[in-house]
Amino acid sequence: MDKRAVRRDCFSKINSLSPAEKETHSCAIARHIGETKQFRDSKCVFTYCAMPSEPDLSQLFRDNENKIWGFSRIGKDARISFHHVQSPDDLIEGSFGFLEPDPERCPLLSASKPDLILVPGVGFDPGNLARVGRGKGHYDRYLQSAIFSETERSIFGICFSIQCTNLIPDSHDMPMSAIYTELGRA
Repeated sequence: MDKRAVRRDCFSKINSLSPAEKETHSCAIARHIGETKQFRDSKCVFTYCAMPSEPDLSQLFRDNENKIWGFSRIGKDARISFHHVQSPDDLIEGSFGFLEPDPERCPLLSASKPDLILVPGVGFDPGNLARVGRGKGHYDRYLQSAIFSETERSIFGICFSIQCTNLIPDSHDMPMSAIYTELGRA
């Protein structure tokens, strides 16, 4: 499988969505996640700040302030970490041009902390729960450390339904527990 071709195809599909469609779909995805038992039962959720090509789950954060929220940040070492965010004011523009936690204000959270991890991607396969990301391996490396810690957690792949595709995972690719789109669980 040529992952570069899959990424090109998925980005082309994402780019076909209008800003209004992305917003409507994002709200539906957030609603579906919020209705899951895994989300309702979770004390700590790790998530991301959406790039323009990703579903925006910020409403889920705003509507559930009672949870501990960890937002992703890419460090200078190109590794992903999650930091405790209590308010949108805790987010700043990062080195890649999108919002991420201010490391001066937001403490680092341990990989053993989350009950649920919400993971964006470029493409997902609902059949085998495989994910293809942007190609840097940030999430795969992180999820390996989170999965192999002793705490059981759920990992939801988050995407627009047009990003669902057939994928053949590599040995280092971490499968999702479930995939959610604007249509619900894929």
